Amino acid sequence: MTLTVRLDSAVESALERYCIERGVTKSLVVQECLATYLLADQAQGATARHAAATTQPASVSANYKAFADAGFIGAGELGGGSADKAAVRARAMQRIRRAAE
Repeated sequence: MTLTVRLDSAVESALERYCIERGVTKSLVVQECLATYLLADQAQGATARHAAATTQPASVSANYKAFADAGFIGAGELGGGSADKAAVRARAMQRIRRAAE
């Protein structure tokens, strides 16, 4: 699976340094961090971090809202069906046409 993540410049620089110093790839570091984060969360149950996340919803960016409205995010929730690229593209075009009417 391919995942694209936006990082602020400080985190990006720290990741670059970490990878160079240890001779590892960014992909490996991210995979290990996610595994550690997710497994620790599972083992601890409802942590303070999880409780805070459920009580304070994260703000959604305007870009995220626009992509969700266009049908590119949450494709599996758009009335079921396949979430392959062609199906997502078709649903997005339907939404764009409806919005233009």
